[in-house]
Amino acid sequence: MSCPDCFRGGQAKGEPKGALTTLYGVTTYVALPPSSTTSKSTILFITDAFGLKLVNNKLLADDYALRTGHRVVIPDIIPGHGVEPAVIAHMDNVMKPVKWWDILGQLSRIWSVANAARHFVPFMLKASPDKAHIFKSELEYARKLKADIPPGGKLGVCGFCWGGYGSTNLCVEPAVEGGSEQLIDAQFCAHPSALKGPEQVVAAITTYKVPYSLAHAENDFNWSTAKMDTAEAELKQKYNATGNGENGYNYEFITYKGCAHGFAARARPGTADVQGADDAKEQAIKWFSKWL
Repeated sequence: MSCPDCFRGGQAKGEPKGALTTLYGVTTYVALPPSSTTSKSTILFITDAFGLKLVNNKLLADDYALRTGHRVVIPDIIPGHGVEPAVIAHMDNVMKPVKWWDILGQLSRIWSVANAARHFVPFMLKASPDKAHIFKSELEYARKLKADIPPGGKLGVCGFCWGGYGSTNLCVEPAVEGGSEQLIDAQFCAHPSALKGPEQVVAAITTYKVPYSLAHAENDFNWSTAKMDTAEAELKQKYNATGNGENGYNYEFITYKGCAHGFAARARPGTADVQGADDAKEQAIKWFSKWL
């Protein structure tokens, strides 16, 4: 999780419709579906590095709840509650091309580097998504959610950037320690970060045959096209699975052309990210509507 795009993107506008509450001792944003729906299922939403501080995540959860008819919960589980959204402007300034003779431009860039580093360096030291204690907190929360779901209900999980590591790895976990029942019933992630390699995605799909959907940014140096192609090749060759239910394996990898890491949660105005974000949202809604 070291790419600059993890801390860049656009900030959405809108008023969240959900509410903050406390679930299992954790501050949680809850987006409820329309009162006319009868779903007993829940979607666990694991955010990008900005957590509940970035309104984009709440607005996206609201859309998921509205369109799928399932309850959506976002736990505030990132140490330090996530990166401050102000970092986005600093990172944009850092990445903006500046002529070497532009003294003011270079000074502005140095100032932005210092301000951005003040936020994301401590974050990376204590809140990298692959740290064992962070995944443990996600796992404990997910298991409590699963235990509280009424008969007939299912548990889905979605993860974005920082959250894609957790959503992917929760797919290999049992509902209870030492048990045989799967924890997750359907997974969606977009531009996941910190995955060790294709083998983690393959394991997420094959361990419990969890329906797995991934939205891939073409211009993503974190979860690259090469890694995705390797995962898909292993699924086809080793498991004889093309994603359409053969041998019980259901998955889809969709690449969004021209999009950068972070697009599905933080689309940058005026870029391919905007259409990509809309399409990725439809991808997730269709997936959860089908499998939950």
